[in-house]
Amino acid sequence: MRFIPGGRVARRAAAATMLAGVCVALAACTGETEPIVTVSPTSVAAVTPTQTPSSTPSPSSTALSDDELLSMMPEGAERSDVYGAMMTATFYAGLAGSIFATTDTAAWVGLAAPECDYCSSQAANVDALVASGDTAEGGEITIDQSSIRAALEDDGIAFVKLTGHVDPLDRISSSGQRTEAQSALETTFTMKLVFIDSLWRVSGVVTESAPA
Repeated sequence: MRFIPGGRVARRAAAATMLAGVCVALAACTGETEPIVTVSPTSVAAVTPTQTPSSTPSPSSTALSDDELLSMMPEGAERSDVYGAMMTATFYAGLAGSIFATTDTAAWVGLAAPECDYCSSQAANVDALVASGDTAEGGEITIDQSSIRAALEDDGIAFVKLTGHVDPLDRISSSGQRTEAQSALETTFTMKLVFIDSLWRVSGVVTESAPA
């Protein structure tokens, strides 16, 4: 199992189709005067995902209510506007680290829309890591707060783009052998979000990485 930031499963044709609706710098595609929103949220950390895709969420997850999810998220995530989408996407990027460190995918799965293959593959990768008896250390991602951009289209779909520095990642076998699974990278995440019930949920993710 190889860990790759952002999960290159997002490089499929389906992900390319998703990005086809994103204009330059994630500006609103309608041509209206909707501004790009920029904020400086708290930095988040994440362990990078594996390459193996799956459409099955982690069976070890315990379903969380929307209220429970909101209690875990930063202030503003409850909003149904573009700012809420941005806070949700930033929080979701941070979950990538905690799900590998804690093997708890409840919040990750709870904030994923049913059609998000990237999201379900991450959850499945956690299960695969646990099943192997191995653990992961490092791979933290520090978000460049000035890189965060978000836009809300007329159909209610939001797009959020952010970039982070990914630290080297080690994989530790059950026998204690440590192997570097990934060197340092700069990774850009583009997320597609939809507002379902009372929360923004991630329906797609595309990543691009380069050596740091």
